[in-house]
This record gives sequence, structure tokens and C-alpha cells, in this order.
Amino acid sequence: MNFWTLYKRELRSIFLSPIAYVVMTGAALIQGAGFAVFLALMIYQNMRGYSILYACLNAFVFWFTIMVEAPLISMRSFSEEYKMGTIEMLLTAPVREWEVVLSKFVSLVTFFVLLWIPVALNVAYVYTFSDQKFDLTWGMVVLPFLMVFLLGVFFISICLFASSLTKNQIIAAILGFALIFAIFCINFLAYLGLSEGARQVVSYLSSLSHMDTFSRGIFDTRPVVLYLSGTAFFLFLTERILEARRLRS
Repeated sequence: MNFWTLYKRELRSIFLSPIAYVVMTGAALIQGAGFAVFLALMIYQNMRGYSILYACLNAFVFWFTIMVEAPLISMRSFSEEYKMGTIEMLLTAPVREWEVVLSKFVSLVTFFVLLWIPVALNVAYVYTFSDQKFDLTWGMVVLPFLMVFLLGVFFISICLFASSLTKNQIIAAILGFALIFAIFCINFLAYLGLSEGARQVVSYLSSLSHMDTFSRGIFDTRPVVLYLSGTAFFLFLTERILEARRLRS
């Protein structure tokens, strides 16, 4: 009951913020423009055996969008509570730290999923009404969106942790983006002269490799374990920070 009440409170606060509508509008425009460009390119070049989702979700515009979305929607989660002084009221209420963290996390994930619905609708529209024949399997549709979801929850957990460290929203957004970008830069280590064992580790941690695999309709359990474990780790750190703050107060 406490979680459900806190979840509704957090979701309401998200949609009362003008940042939410700025992010929704920007995401829809960027995703729509990228989808239209790649679709036109595929039709013009008569590309076969190549999913439109593969083209969109492996492009720079996708990674830029998801790496910016997570910090923007998460930066006010705890920072605003600290700034307004409402965190003390929340922590002294009969709720547990994990309920506070999970309510904020699940509300942000809910909003994140809403941001990607236009892409799903674009895909459904194209493959339903287009006369152009595309080679596509269910795996090539479902698995890319699964990877988007996994990346989203992982990045949101990182940014939620960043927001719990400061009462300044801008600093929280910058810190969250910096952590995400540092993790993303692991992809580029593959271009260095690494040993075979090091290359296998980099391949296991490479988000680009994971998206490429899932976009081809190939399911791999390792990225699922990696991102869910990472999400749980950062949520645990956030809960520890809240508990320490409660003890200090």
C-alpha cells in the first residue's frame, strides 16, 4: 500500500513538471525524424534482410537520445526533495527507504516506456500499411525493444543514484550523464590492442554489441543478467544513501 501511494505521488509529480513535456516532445521529434530518414533510405536502396529497427537502434541518434533522456527525467527525483526539504518529511513517515527508491524508480521507468511508444507505433504502422515488403521476424521486433527497456532501467538506476548525491538538479544530470557515458565508452576499448581475455570482457560489457545482437533477433541471456544486476546494484546504493541520511537526521 505504501509503495502504491508513493508510486502515484511520483508519477503525478513527473507529469506536473514541464521538463517531462519538453523531453516527450524532443524525444518524439528526434525518434520520428530518425525513423523517417532510415525508412526512406531503406526503401530507396531496396535493402533486404535488414530491419528498420536495426537501422534506428544502432545509430548514433538512438544512443544520444537514450543517454540524454535518462538524466533529464531522473535529475529531480531526489535533488528536488533535498532542495525543498521534503525528504525529511518523507523519511520520517512510516515508509521504508526501499519503498521510496522503488516508487521513484518504477515511476521513471513507466515514463521512459511512454517515451518509446511512438517508435513502436511507427513500426506497427509501417509493417501494417506499407506496400514495401520487409523481411522481419517477431524476434527482430520484440528483442530490440527489450534491449531498449534493459538499457533504460539500467541508466535510470544510475541517474537515480546520481540524484541522491546532490540537491542540485543540474549537477545530478551532469553526474548521471557522465557515469552513463563512462560506461558507454567501454565499447571503444575493443579498438585497443587488448589480449584475448580482455576482448572477451569488453565484448560482454559492450552495449553496442548487445544491441546489435538483439536487433538481429538473437536472444542472449548475458546482457539481461548484466543490466538487471547493474540496476539492482545502483538501486541498493541509492537505498543505502537514504538510510544514511535518515540516521543523520
